Amino acid sequence: MAGPSKQPDRILGGGAIGVVVLLSIVSHDSMGLVEGLKWLLGGLLLMGVVVAVALVPWYLWNRPSTPTAEELSLRFEAVRSMSGAQFEVFVADLFRAMGHRAVVLGGVGDQGVDVIVNRRGERVAVQCKNHKGPVGNRPVQEVFAGAQHHRCVEAWVVAPAGYTSGAIALARSTDVSLFDAHSVRKWIRKVGCLEKELAGDTESEIRDSPPERTPITKEITEARKRALWHPHPDDPPGG
Repeated sequence: MAGPSKQPDRILGGGAIGVVVLLSIVSHDSMGLVEGLKWLLGGLLLMGVVVAVALVPWYLWNRPSTPTAEELSLRFEAVRSMSGAQFEVFVADLFRAMGHRAVVLGGVGDQGVDVIVNRRGERVAVQCKNHKGPVGNRPVQEVFAGAQHHRCVEAWVVAPAGYTSGAIALARSTDVSLFDAHSVRKWIRKVGCLEKELAGDTESEIRDSPPERTPITKEITEARKRALWHPHPDDPPGG
């Protein structure tokens, strides 16, 4: 099954193939111009409907629907306008939203590590690169060395624009994990799932908890006695 990030590309690719097939049919010598245009317009309309029907459920399924996930998604939409320091803070906030501890280092002396993440007791060195184009070898080299300096068990690079083939090859040989824009969107969806689970657990605890009982004190007992009905001398007997 295609992953969530690949599905729209597959759908649009299928639509493009359909257009090529239609054009080849229309351009056939045995078909008149008017009849060919009818086929082309009808086919394009049909494929447009099919693509829309396929993309809408995908969009609704992957659209963040919880407060923190929505906020992170909106911030990531503006990732191109973020400075390097702002992107580092965003990445740290994203890991915190997933339940991990994250500390932003950045600046001079960070030894190639921008963020240190504590995942289940293990330290992960993360370098954040918000470049316009694919990232090359250097960040992989830096975070690999920086992870050892900061006593981390893993080294990651987060770069929305992706990586060059050289960076991918070097990451494989050094066991450095690479994450791009698709990875970030996947993490944001994970934040949404965690929020929904937490909200469900909270509602269950509230629903299953027994009602609080007010302790019977001496004051309450006396108040109840005073509240009892006493017969009035003018009332009829047995009233």
